[in-house]
Amino acid sequence: MELRHLHAFVAVAEELSFTRAAERLHISQPPLSQQIKRLEREVGTALLRRTTRSVELTAAGAAFLAGVRDALGSLDAAKEAAHRAAAGESGTVRLGFSGPTSYRELAAITREFRVKRPHVRLEVAGPFFAGELAGRLRLGELDAGLVRLPLPDAGLRVVELLRHPLAAAVPAGHPLAARDVLRLADLDGVPLVGYPSGRGSVVRKLLRITFAERGLTLEVAQEAPDTHTILSLVAAGAGVGLVPVSARHLGVPGVTLLPVADAPAVPLGLAWRDGDPDPAVRALVGLVQDLAGELPDAAAE
Repeated sequence: MELRHLHAFVAVAEELSFTRAAERLHISQPPLSQQIKRLEREVGTALLRRTTRSVELTAAGAAFLAGVRDALGSLDAAKEAAHRAAAGESGTVRLGFSGPTSYRELAAITREFRVKRPHVRLEVAGPFFAGELAGRLRLGELDAGLVRLPLPDAGLRVVELLRHPLAAAVPAGHPLAARDVLRLADLDGVPLVGYPSGRGSVVRKLLRITFAERGLTLEVAQEAPDTHTILSLVAAGAGVGLVPVSARHLGVPGVTLLPVADAPAVPLGLAWRDGDPDPAVRALVGLVQDLAGELPDAAAE
């Protein structure tokens, strides 16, 4: 059953005139009549009652018209859905994120993406450390990730969005709490509450390298699974924490964040699989790249 035959039948049924239907379809009347006859043979019954003066739908024709309209409507909807998907205006994007120190950036990206791509389902998962997130991207469990850089994995594309300086989280009553600014040497051998060593934490690796290069002792007295827990343990007096300054918005009572003048900054970026063909993923990447200069600057607050 050819699509053009169905369109021809709908035109005749709505115009109740072969002449007007032929004009509407921009064809001559004889080919139109032949298309209707072929359609009736395929259906196996008369769909139209013709006289020299009029055209009427048979009972079968009226029933067939309702079904054809539904089918053509579904087909048009399917075409529109295909066009939206190809343009990255529908589908699902699974976005991972690195933890509490990227909450504000995650909120800004999510809010803007929902405005620009309202029909794309954005699923947010996390938090993950960089190594964990890279592994999930590689396995196809995530489509993109807001993550601390550098990533310990090949086969991924990365765009850097901003950098967060490291700050010292100091408990109230600690001797360092009275200082305005610290240096890394002030933390030489000081018991620290740190990120775990076995989960691909970029901050933990960066501190290990930086302390070693400067001949300082990195003394991690206790590990914590995320920034919020680090701050909570600092508040309890378990040690000093070194966290991105963007942790300031967490506002844990009993903790003061002090700048560390010579501490390295930690980049935050977006990562995705190299060559990912999904238009919705490409739409997210493009939006984040455009938004990069407008993301909140925690260090400036």
